[in-house]
Amino acid sequence: ASRSPPLLGILPCVQYIYNLGESLLDYHEKEKDLGVDINTKLNFSDQCERLYSKACQQFGLTKRTCHFVKDSRRRRALYLSLIRSQFEHCSPIWRPNHKTMTNKLESLQKRCIKWILKEEFYSYGGSEVYFRKCRQVRILPLAKRFDYNDIILFFKIINDLVPLKLPSYLKFYEGNSRLRTCHLDRLSLVSSIKPKCSVISDSNKNSPLYKSFFYRVHLLWNVLPLDVREIQRLSIFESQLLKFLWESAAEESNCDINDDFYIDCYD
Repeated sequence: ASRSPPLLGILPCVQYIYNLGESLLDYHEKEKDLGVDINTKLNFSDQCERLYSKACQQFGLTKRTCHFVKDSRRRRALYLSLIRSQFEHCSPIWRPNHKTMTNKLESLQKRCIKWILKEEFYSYGGSEVYFRKCRQVRILPLAKRFDYNDIILFFKIINDLVPLKLPSYLKFYEGNSRLRTCHLDRLSLVSSIKPKCSVISDSNKNSPLYKSFFYRVHLLWNVLPLDVREIQRLSIFESQLLKFLWESAAEESNCDINDDFYIDCYD
């Protein structure tokens, strides 16, 4: 039996015409606002592709023009200021949610770390090797860096450090946190909007609900230890969050954190 066509495929498509005075306004497939590209599908795939291409070009330019720089400290500073900074602007808005794009951006950072450590002909194939190299140069994996930027903005919103408010569907938990089946506490946030599937998987993480900033980040917030969420001072929260994310990255890579990986020149 043939499948019935999707609803959006059979609905009439009405294209409205807009004017500005006597000038007819054209339709565009995408628009840039404050440096962030958004398309007609309301996703940021174009933004991710553009930043990836721009960062690759910047990396190639940096290697050619700064070929005389051999010191790893200076190479690290060049990477952070010229290349990874491309991914810092408004990342809570456009950060990739698909694993494919995240791995693509992560592969660029992997190449950059090889250049920093003068190991361009070495393989960083396993996740444990890549984590150790990130740890060595004190550069968070990009996926964790995106989490860091998300949570920092969320912290500022909760503590009224920016003129943004939590949406009405997010409330602090007020139930009984002493129950064995409850892992929530007084600083945990619960959502009145629930996904169709209660089990979190890679498939439903691509749904619009999980892609939205507040719903996505409130899940990250609830995972933080209570003593970290209780911190009121931003600078202390940033340092404790950084420590937590390093531990989380180590656990995901099946690697133990050893401070011997730190290089003193990166202090």
